[in-house]
Amino acid sequence: MREDIQLSFIECQMPRTPYQLERFVVGQHDTPEMQFVQVCRELEALYYTIKEVGMANKKTELEIAKLRATGDEIDAIDADIKELGLERTRLVAIGARRELDELIKMYDAMPHFTRQQIDESQPDYWQARLGRQANLQMMAGGAGWAHLEALDQIGVLQPMIQAQQAQAKELQK
Repeated sequence: MREDIQLSFIECQMPRTPYQLERFVVGQHDTPEMQFVQVCRELEALYYTIKEVGMANKKTELEIAKLRATGDEIDAIDADIKELGLERTRLVAIGARRELDELIKMYDAMPHFTRQQIDESQPDYWQARLGRQANLQMMAGGAGWAHLEALDQIGVLQPMIQAQQAQAKELQK
């Protein structure tokens, strides 16, 4: 492969851009507490994936060395195949590391919360999230029954219905 193309492979490596992480991964949540939780979950997943892939790479390197040591032609081809996979894994690891670095920047820049604070914020979070989603559904033509049921489960549907009924009565006067 041409070197300029290989350099472009490296340059483009990052599964999700900082913008995507900020807006669509972390920003999907309506409260700082749940944004913090999302960043922590993303960091945890990437951290352990990177560690596991690192160990798998070491194992693959040992397997390649063993295959090369046999002097067998088939083993040499198997070693080449493993090296190709290792090359690709190392390329993908560049992007994973970049994403991890961006998530660490986000983590460092945001407020941190305890488990208790996260738990206590749940009513506000679900009211904000379900309210936002209901507004979006209304803009799209109407809320679905499942969403209305979720609003009822958090105790906001009945007050909304009562407010709507009161407003309708006022308009009839």
